[in-house]
This record gives sequence, C-alpha cells and structure tokens, in this order.
Amino acid sequence: MSATTPQRTPIAMPMQCPDGFEPVHPVVLVRLGLWDMDLFLAGANGGKPVLLRGSGVEVDGQRIDALVESLETPVLVRSSDYQKLSEHLLDSLDGVVEDESIPSADRFVMVQTAAFAEVELASTLIDPERFVGASRRVGGVLVKLLQCGDMTPAEMFAVARHDHYTFTHVTNVCCYALQLAAELGVSDPDELHELAVGALLHDSGKRRIPPSLVRKPGRLTKSELAIVRMHPQHGFEDLARGASLTLRQLMMVYQHHERVDGAGYPVGLTGGEIHPWARLLAVVDVFDALTGRRPYRRPCSSEVALRHLKAHAGSHFDKEMVHCWSKIIAAE
Repeated sequence: MSATTPQRTPIAMPMQCPDGFEPVHPVVLVRLGLWDMDLFLAGANGGKPVLLRGSGVEVDGQRIDALVESLETPVLVRSSDYQKLSEHLLDSLDGVVEDESIPSADRFVMVQTAAFAEVELASTLIDPERFVGASRRVGGVLVKLLQCGDMTPAEMFAVARHDHYTFTHVTNVCCYALQLAAELGVSDPDELHELAVGALLHDSGKRRIPPSLVRKPGRLTKSELAIVRMHPQHGFEDLARGASLTLRQLMMVYQHHERVDGAGYPVGLTGGEIHPWARLLAVVDVFDALTGRRPYRRPCSSEVALRHLKAHAGSHFDKEMVHCWSKIIAAE
C-alpha cells in the first residue's frame, strides 16, 4: 500500500447501483490495502458493471495511486465484499478517526463505510438496544472527527453517500446536526455526543413501517401516509422503555417532524413547544431527505434544498436555524 494518498478532487458517489453491488470510494481501498476482491466500473446507462480489476491481480502502491487519480467515479464492489470492507473498517474505526495524516473528508468516507456494518443491521432489529449501542459508538467517532478536523458542511456533502439506506441518512443527518450545533455555540464534547446519538436514532421508529411502504415508488395513500407518520411515536415508545436516553434525545426522536406553525406530526406542537434540538434536527433532516435519492423521486441539489428551507423558515422550520444552516452549507 502507498504511504501517501495523492491530492485529488473528491469523487461524488453515484446515486444508484445495480442490484448486488455497492459503490466504494477508492480511498477506502487505498487506506486499507484490501484489494483482494473484484473491482468494477458502472456500466453505461445503468447497465451491467464492467470488470476493472480481478481479485487475483496484484497491484503495487504506485499503480494504486495512479488508478485512484485516474478515476472520475467510484468503483463498485459486490455487496458481500462491501460488507467485509465495512466490518474491517469497524474494527479499526478509532484509529482511523484519530489519524490526522488522513484528510478529514477521507476519514468521513471511511467512517460512513464502517457504519454500514453496524448501523444498517442494528436498525432493522426488533430490540432497539443494539441500535442504541451502535449509535453511541458511531456518534462518538463522528464527534471526534468533526472536532479534530477542518471539514466544512459543503465538503462533507460533496463526499457523502446520498442513497436510500438507513446508515446513509442517519450518518449524514448526524454530521449536519453536529456542524449546525457547533455553529450555534455548542462546544462541550459530552453534549455533542448526546446530540449525535439522538440524531442517529431519530428515525428508529421506521423499523415498524412495512418495507413495501418504505420502498413504494409512487405517492402514498392517505392510510399509508398515516402509518408512516406514526414512526416518531413508535421510536419514542421503543426507546423510552429502557434505552437510558436523555429527555433531549427522546425529544429529537419524537418531535423531529413537528413544525413551528403547528402543521407537523405526531402532535401538532407549535414554536417553543418543540424542543430546540428537535427544531435543529428538523432542518438538517429535511435537507438530507431532499438531497438524497428516494424510490419516488430524484435528489435535489443543495441549492434547491436550501431554497425550500428558506421558503418555509418561520412556518415549518425555525428561522434562525435555517439561516445559520444556509450560511454554513453554502460557504466555500
């Protein structure tokens, strides 16, 4: 493996992959030195992936660096190999985050890859305790990463995955929430970790939604929408039964779909009745939802998402938090 990684423009992750494949940033392969797997490039027009390099072909460090520099898109690996990469990263997560020789953006890519093995599985289990444990671990390393690095929200947005996975959405939302909270003056590491865990758990109630509704490509019926809108209450009920979470964390789960004008759910609270951390979370949750791919629509650009937030500032969203988020995500 090469001792250094060449300077490069961050590679944007593809919006979707063929079944059975996952995108992986080349930096993950370079840093881990794990090249004992088939590597593919996306096929033309979403077609069958094209083999780039077979698992049995040895590549020295210089050739790896040259390959990474030449790529304009991420490579694809089989889903089973991506799981192996994720588990390997999970074992060395603390060391990755604390290694200041690795650029912050690269470290975030590696943390998000590691979260696949832990968060995606834990989020589907009936017992929420493992999801809470995974969130505490991943939340802790994300706090360390953002405190020791210099990655801006705009830079993080450029390298983050934006596909329709639980781990993608919650890790993005967690980092956005931490960056917004820091901009608003929160600096205590323990408080930031508390907020990070709440952000990672905010959609835990979706475990009770039938997968057919989550993946439905068309508009939901009135009855289906009612089922989906129960997820904040389900998450609150599940987590309040013994997960040892704080009130602030539980309010993030319960109130992140409330709106300051009372038009939200599940209760229809207004203004100051909504906890400040839930109001903060609502802004970055919608931002990530709009900029991520969903089964029923294409993703928006960050500019379009910001326009939506600004248009509803003071009605759906807390005006000060929208203003603050717009300022930091649009910064160069």
